[in-house]
Amino acid sequence: MSSRFMPASRKKAKARVALAGPSGAGKTLTGLKLLYTLTGAQTVADGIERIAFVDTERDSADKYAVNPELPGIGDMTPDEAGGYGFSKISPVRYDPRQLVELIDEAALAGFTGFMLDSASHYWFGPGGILELVDLFARNHGGRSMDGWKDVRPIERAYIEALMSFPGHVVVCLRSKQKYEITEGSDGKKQVSKLGMQPDQRDGLEYEFDLVGDLDQDHYLRVTKSRCVALSDQVIHKPDAELGHQLLDWLDNGEPPKDLDWPKALAACASREDLSVLWQRAQRLGKTQKLRDAFNARGAEIAAARRTAEAPGTQLDNALTEAAGARRSDPDASEEAGAQQSRDAGRMARANGRQPETAGAAR
Repeated sequence: MSSRFMPASRKKAKARVALAGPSGAGKTLTGLKLLYTLTGAQTVADGIERIAFVDTERDSADKYAVNPELPGIGDMTPDEAGGYGFSKISPVRYDPRQLVELIDEAALAGFTGFMLDSASHYWFGPGGILELVDLFARNHGGRSMDGWKDVRPIERAYIEALMSFPGHVVVCLRSKQKYEITEGSDGKKQVSKLGMQPDQRDGLEYEFDLVGDLDQDHYLRVTKSRCVALSDQVIHKPDAELGHQLLDWLDNGEPPKDLDWPKALAACASREDLSVLWQRAQRLGKTQKLRDAFNARGAEIAAARRTAEAPGTQLDNALTEAAGARRSDPDASEEAGAQQSRDAGRMARANGRQPETAGAAR
């Protein structure tokens, strides 16, 4: 018996990094250093060409940028220029559906690095997840659970877009002190500190290869790593060395095998086929570039299905009209009913079907 299971093999991949910490911990600078190393950017001009930056922190990323119009600045390294080059957008509302559009735009523009600073705004900010839940809940009589049912697919879509970006991704998360109110042995309420936790939905860290917490003294504590060499590391002021370690691990594998996508799409005969192929495109980070082709093929499949169903629908209508004519006035409409039955019979033979009321016309 043949099996769909195949031997696993290590593939080259792109980085998925999350950096959490309070204001002033160094998330933005650390993220830029990582992306410069991961994308191979050497100069300010390289960074502008390779790194797309979504800045939700009131343009705070500009503090690490340089003026690209200054003579000769584009050919300098960040150390020489005193700052970094990157291409940036600063949204004022944080609807995750708009973030998906920005991620797609960055992918189609050919950027090889994407930085979101911070994702927390798409959780609690204007137009973010929590606000959308309230909005949808009002449409369901104020029931919060119903609001979450509508918003969960939106949330999954933006996370899928981040994970499917065809280059390296660094996401920053705001952290704040979390507390828990408990009851002591004396029966009195007491407040317990739970430590710094990202201001984001629980479980988001599972999506990333590397997750680290930065503190006010600029120490990065690796809390999750699929790269064994980086597990549980504590790094002071992380720099390019961290990026090189991560890159060595990511490049240790076979190049991912690509498909002949036009041929694979043409072979899809149903929505189910498209869904399976779309999942493969997600794993390879191809969804942004192939979205239009998938939509076009989906429209072709839908149109073909409607065409295939149309003759049967016409046949059923013809049979119904013939039977109706005989019931309404058997004498006056005998010839008309017989003609309609003959027409229905021709349609049935053309479609390989036997008309259900053929005997009644005789």
